[in-house]
Formats: sequence, structure tokens, C-alpha cells
Amino acid sequence: MSERYELIYGFVHCRGKTVYSAGFVETREEAEAWLLKNREARTRTVKAPPGDPVRSCKAALCPLKRQMPWFDIRPAGETDPA
Repeated sequence: MSERYELIYGFVHCRGKTVYSAGFVETREEAEAWLLKNREARTRTVKAPPGDPVRSCKAALCPLKRQMPWFDIRPAGETDPA
């Protein structure tokens, strides 16, 4: 039986929360290692994609434009962040 997990990340904006897929791994151990690596990183490990709301936000001084991304994992096939 496969334990496949999706690696997800996103940002919280004044317009809401975004969720993006960073891929899939076959075991929970791999997923947790990816999660730990990204959560403990001192710098951003991913950039907001071109369609992310931060790119079209017209607020000049919005504090959410310079945030760090959040990271999580979920079993493959689920649609809501874990």
C-alpha cells in the first residue's frame, strides 16, 4: 500500500490564502524531511508564482508582500491543506 504525500506551500495575503503543490513523495519520512528543511530555512526556499495575488496587489505598503511562505504536507488526493 502506497503512502504517497503531496508537498504543499503557500502564502497568506490580504486577499486570502494560496496553496501550491511542490510535488509528491512516496513516504511520510521523505515528506517530513522536506517539511523540516523548508520550515527551518533562514531564507525563502520558494518564490511566489507569477499568478500569485501578491503580484497584482495594489496596496503600496501591504505588510503581507514580504512574508515567508508556509509549508505543509498532505496525503495524496486530499484537497485542503493539512
